[in-house]
Amino acid sequence: MSKIFVQIASYRDPELLPTIRDCLKKAKDPNRLTFGLCWQRDENETLDEFADDPRFKILDYHWSKSKGLCWARSEIQKLWTDEDYTLQLDSHHRFAENWDQELIDMMGLTGVKKPILTSYAGMYRPSDNKILNTDPYKMVASNFTESGTILFRPHSIENYEQLKAPIPARFVSGHYFFTIGPHCSEYKYDPNIYFAGDEISLSIRSFTLGYDLFHPHKTLVWHEYTREGRTKHWTDFNEQNVKEQIVDQTWYEMDLSSKRRLRHMLQEEDNNIDLGEYGLGGVRSHRDYELYAGINFKYKKLHPKTLKGINPPINDNSNWENITEQNYMFMIDPPIVTDNLKFIYLGIETEDGQVLFRTEITKSNKERITIKFTSDTKPYKIIYWPMTTDNQWVNREDILI
Repeated sequence: MSKIFVQIASYRDPELLPTIRDCLKKAKDPNRLTFGLCWQRDENETLDEFADDPRFKILDYHWSKSKGLCWARSEIQKLWTDEDYTLQLDSHHRFAENWDQELIDMMGLTGVKKPILTSYAGMYRPSDNKILNTDPYKMVASNFTESGTILFRPHSIENYEQLKAPIPARFVSGHYFFTIGPHCSEYKYDPNIYFAGDEISLSIRSFTLGYDLFHPHKTLVWHEYTREGRTKHWTDFNEQNVKEQIVDQTWYEMDLSSKRRLRHMLQEEDNNIDLGEYGLGGVRSHRDYELYAGINFKYKKLHPKTLKGINPPINDNSNWENITEQNYMFMIDPPIVTDNLKFIYLGIETEDGQVLFRTEITKSNKERITIKFTSDTKPYKIIYWPMTTDNQWVNREDILI
């Protein structure tokens, strides 16, 4: 029987137990599962019901001892004991019936030796376990940040009902990927990466290690995106340092160091950092990934097809990376807010739907907003799209520029 090593990093998360229970309940064969948990807990949490279960390997840390996301995932990888497959998750998920067999079968449909099935999972609501969508997503690049990482957004896969197999992907989601077990030893999580940049690191390093990336054509896993009711590590870290009068390091300084390390690995800058075993693989090159994905890291540019979410490979050897960009600035008055507003999505798009800028407006942000960005494509419209406190999108407004 094929074994699946389930990796879960949990930080003070009340959804951890419901996630584990649903994972076991919905599996076709729960006995094929083993769990590696990095449990960064507070005093109110318990995993007693699984303490004597031989399927569970639990690293038990008080939350104050945590060193961040990638450190936790690095520790979990050390618990892998030659299981055939591995599934990496966050600690807030729900599952489809027979998800384990479905993923194994889907791996076979890719036709390659080292596939990774990955995506931004569907959405669910913890308060009533309601599944909020069934259409599968692909990951689409939105833009480079100033620090050199890439922001992604979920796009529904077009005509997924007619698909018989997964589609090619260019990015790997940290909260949901399924692949062969040896990935745990071949791709070693860099514990020095704090949080931001985890997914682009997963993507390019796995690709250069010889893994082929795919988005599932069926929704088998759902994720809770809002972070409501969950404490963030960076908040705790700063509060703990203040309490203990530690002044030599803040989470912000850790994050800056982490992003500098990431930029070196992505070849956005050369800062003489020795990455050791956490660098790129040797099966494919950095340039191979750029051509496949439609990315130029040095100039922080994304191919037009990449921005539209067109399936890779791109393999465009033209001069697209050297197109001159223009500077744009807009002064925008936010629309009137409502009592049950959670936030308003504000986006600026091209005529063909490429996102040039995006942000969120909250109740406390009612003043005029100045937006500055560069683009090699002319902006076409501004989109206001409110999200209510019960997680419903309402009253979208498109304004031509």
